[in-house]
Amino acid sequence: MLTVTAVCAALTAPSVVRATSDGVQDRSAQLTTKSPGAYLQMRDHVGRDAARALQIIARTDNHRDEKYLTARRVVSDRVATQMSIDAQALDNAWSATTRSHQIAVLAALTQLDVPYLVGAENPYVKMDCSGLLWYAWRAGGVDMPREAAAQLHPKLLIPRSKARAGDIVGEGTHVHIYLGVGRAMIHAPNTGGDVTLKLMPDDQWNRVLWADPTRIAIFRVS
Repeated sequence: MLTVTAVCAALTAPSVVRATSDGVQDRSAQLTTKSPGAYLQMRDHVGRDAARALQIIARTDNHRDEKYLTARRVVSDRVATQMSIDAQALDNAWSATTRSHQIAVLAALTQLDVPYLVGAENPYVKMDCSGLLWYAWRAGGVDMPREAAAQLHPKLLIPRSKARAGDIVGEGTHVHIYLGVGRAMIHAPNTGGDVTLKLMPDDQWNRVLWADPTRIAIFRVS
């Protein structure tokens, strides 16, 4: 199974660097490689901060570790700024959930701006909505099913009032990851779009289902 340790190992994998005819390394090669490390280094990206927090939490079972909390706060502050939501409320929401939920949120954030492709779960290259959840929650140690319908299985459903950061929000064949505050989500939208942050509109908010992936361990949904 994909784990947070495996995700972090991929993030720190060296970029492919070609040598020119005069023996000098071609640094531009680093910017075109599909390796995760290079993808996140290409620009000032919230995904890079999320990856740093993941690298810390991968080394400890203590999701209250001070170094981790400091790194995670950088992420929540940046997300809150981009979405115009309360930064302290967002950080509090992440603190109130489990280690697995936090890892799922951070892993999903590493995929921001990755292009959508139906049926894809290729990190840093292409993702669809259920592929994003599959990737994020497997990093969190949960044997997440791949299809959206299974991710919203009736045995996983919870009341909206019980939802925490990292839980699934969706309807039909489209799913999001809840960020824990208000209507803030992350999702892979549709063909032509990229993995992005989203404030869910009223009409959709009133009809979506909520699910907790950690219930899979109880009900063994596949």
